[in-house]
Amino acid sequence: MYFLTDVPPSYVFGIELQTFISVGLTLINLAILAFVLTKLLYKPVLNFLQKRADRVQEQIERAETDSASAAALKLQYEEKLKAIDLQREEILEEARKQAVARSKQILAEAKSESDAVRNRAAKEIELEMERAKDEIRQAILEVSVIIAEKYIARAIDAELHEKLFASTMAELEEAPWQR
Repeated sequence: MYFLTDVPPSYVFGIELQTFISVGLTLINLAILAFVLTKLLYKPVLNFLQKRADRVQEQIERAETDSASAAALKLQYEEKLKAIDLQREEILEEARKQAVARSKQILAEAKSESDAVRNRAAKEIELEMERAKDEIRQAILEVSVIIAEKYIARAIDAELHEKLFASTMAELEEAPWQR
């Protein structure tokens, strides 16, 4: 076994000098490669990934905003639909009330019209009855006069006839008419 003190001069830390230099150059090349790759690739890739993450985050935020605005619009439309339903019900109720009121008005007008027609008809019937009574009285008087004239003409002479006619006419003129 060799100790460090027993190592020949061509060895460093117990490793052959050429291997040590080779490892050192490889480490330096690796460091240079890492530096170059960092400068050329790391920042652009990092920027690309950052931009990608920003776009994804922006899309997520936009989706959340759109979702929130869609929910707000949905609520707004639902409220409008409720308001429209309430307004529709109010309009229908008002139309029903107007229809009932109009129906009552039409019925009242029809009833008053029928009452007026009935009253007119009753008055016309009453007038016709009065006329008929007057015509019947007139006819009865005429027939009575004719019958009385014939009866009296047979039974009474002309002078008595004149007296009876005058007294009957006087009585008729004084007598009130009964209906």
